[in-house]
Amino acid sequence: GVNLGKNKNTPNEEAVFDYLSLLQNYASIADYIAINVSSPNTVGLRSLQGREALHALLGHLHEQRKIEQAQLQKRVPLLVKLAPDLSEQELEDAVGVILETGMDGIIATNTTLSRDGLNSVYAGESGGLSGKPLRQLSDHVLMRVAKLVDGRIPVVGVGGIMTAEDARRKLDLGASLVQVYTGLIYSGPGL
Repeated sequence: GVNLGKNKNTPNEEAVFDYLSLLQNYASIADYIAINVSSPNTVGLRSLQGREALHALLGHLHEQRKIEQAQLQKRVPLLVKLAPDLSEQELEDAVGVILETGMDGIIATNTTLSRDGLNSVYAGESGGLSGKPLRQLSDHVLMRVAKLVDGRIPVVGVGGIMTAEDARRKLDLGASLVQVYTGLIYSGPGL
């Protein structure tokens, strides 16, 4: 999979051009494209998860995807990567837009800005937090997303997978697939 996001210097009003350009560049080599509108490390990016902004962005990407598929003679699945920090209403809005615009799946979730319950000298650092502290929040969002999509599109569970049991729990909560990143850093391929 190839993860697409806007350049940090690109204003949100022009973000669609970054995403479209990246889709054109990577559609030929990707098995799927992740539309990342949830990285906490790009200032302002998460506002693209709002109903209107997300609808406009995904609508353009869906149209460009059809062009790429015709040229490449292959399917180009688009999955949208959501933040774990969305309110219930924001999450419902985002999932609704994802379904309305013909996206192929949802990745739940990206890293969190929350530091709730984190007892560390690094708790004050900015940026996305991953690993075990993300697990409970990510699991909650995954469960909500799975209920909202009700089997219409696959959901990829990611966030806080540090053991095989964590991966199993993601599947039990409704994920079709799991994605592991921080757990690999700490445990290596043996995970």
